Amino acid sequence: MFNVFKASPLIEPESADWIFDTFAWALSQFDSDEFFQRSRLIQPSNEFFPGRVDSVHAKAKTIFEHSLNYAGLKHWPFQLVEPQHFLQQLPPSVNNSNLARNSKRENTLPAVQASSPLQVSYNPQQTLKPEDLSSSFAHALAQYLAMQATQKPPGGGEYFAEATEVLGIFMGFGVMFANSAYTFRGSCGRCYNGAANRQATLSEDEVIFALALYCRLKNTSTKDATRFLKSHLKSSFKKASKQIDQQPEQLQRLFKFQA
Repeated sequence: MFNVFKASPLIEPESADWIFDTFAWALSQFDSDEFFQRSRLIQPSNEFFPGRVDSVHAKAKTIFEHSLNYAGLKHWPFQLVEPQHFLQQLPPSVNNSNLARNSKRENTLPAVQASSPLQVSYNPQQTLKPEDLSSSFAHALAQYLAMQATQKPPGGGEYFAEATEVLGIFMGFGVMFANSAYTFRGSCGRCYNGAANRQATLSEDEVIFALALYCRLKNTSTKDATRFLKSHLKSSFKKASKQIDQQPEQLQRLFKFQA
């Protein structure tokens, strides 16, 4: 009779299981040592994104280079291209059988070879919203990385965009993904710039759940995890953490990847 007072989960059990499965896929494919030993929860602060710039492209380049480093992919042949020079094309083949990553500043992994540079571009409007831009970059990097996996993500190609957004959160960008998952229009229509917003594929609650899972696996305190979250997301984070802790078997499955 007391079940009526039991708190409802943040997301549906099916969605939670899919996110757990996607983390398991990422841990099996993309260097679990990097995840458990080196990856950091990236925060939207000057500590993580230092630098002064004098142009739109310089700002995009600074955010891109920091994001590339935090993703542990600095040894990949990525190239940031200004929008007017970017041509949509099939991704080049990558000669890489080892998907090791290293987000340390002194990344000494062998350079990954590709038939041509891995081009990434950006929406200039997003330089007005660095969190959206960094999240967009992380999602693009995750898509290139996922294309080299030996196994498709849970759900296959139909869920590729969603799975690679989880992969971006897995690489440490969860706070930025959460803060940019949904943008309130506000009362002043003239102040709203839809072109600056990130195109999210996961719901806000699903992003928060994936962020909470990252923090649980990394033993990140709630205070550190929510310090830069939008205020309305902090209660959702705590709710997600409770839902995750109610699934010890799923957690144990992921902890088994820890060396």
